[in-house]
Amino acid sequence: MTANIASAADELHRQEYAFLRAFVTPRPEQLRSMTIGELRIENALMWERLGHTLHTGPDAPELVTTKGERKFVTICANPADLVPAGSAALRRLRDRVVALMAERGFYVSMRGFTEDARHFAADAPVQLIDCAQFIQALDRSRKGMLLPQSYKAMCRQCGDIVQHRLDSDEARRCGNGHFVAPTIARAELVKSRPPAQPAPSVTGPAPAPKVVRYRNMSAKAQRRHAVKAHNRRVRSKAIKQQMAGEYLNQGD
Repeated sequence: MTANIASAADELHRQEYAFLRAFVTPRPEQLRSMTIGELRIENALMWERLGHTLHTGPDAPELVTTKGERKFVTICANPADLVPAGSAALRRLRDRVVALMAERGFYVSMRGFTEDARHFAADAPVQLIDCAQFIQALDRSRKGMLLPQSYKAMCRQCGDIVQHRLDSDEARRCGNGHFVAPTIARAELVKSRPPAQPAPSVTGPAPAPKVVRYRNMSAKAQRRHAVKAHNRRVRSKAIKQQMAGEYLNQGD
């Protein structure tokens, strides 16, 4: 009887923890420590919260979703692979987009992408989603979802159910008078805020700005060089913002 109660208590704990976790966006270190299956499930649930219809199981190698008449394909890189995703993986995604007659593909990598991959994606119907952009999308999909402040736990002596609060570390008595300790800590779900750092004190004069000097270049050539460098930075920033924006706006 005791073994059955313990098993039931463990199962209730898993269910309650999973229920609460659905309200909280994982931290970067949590995403990177997930299995490939867990990351696919996180992605599939995100698409559903954004109003997409999922046409494949979360354990499938690719996630196929539709919203209205638009079809998308999502592939997740295995977080256990420590190297950035390369262009070969993006070619496979592009081929699946074409074969499934989809509008666009998304490749989600918690480890980033190689320069070769970024070069390939610039002219292909695929979008590169790194860890930071994925977290933004997860946050957007959870907009308006408030973390419940209570959860259930089972007494391991009699099987009675008690209600605990996340903001309390006190054990509660079940209906038969047994003490039941909290089984979930708020810190497991919500990341603590780092303490504010005091502003550094300035005891001396500010360092002189770094001056870039160009050898054997006329003043006109230097201005032309500076304008080109500025334009490259602006284009690079615009491309990155567009990549993140397109992914985040697929739920609209």
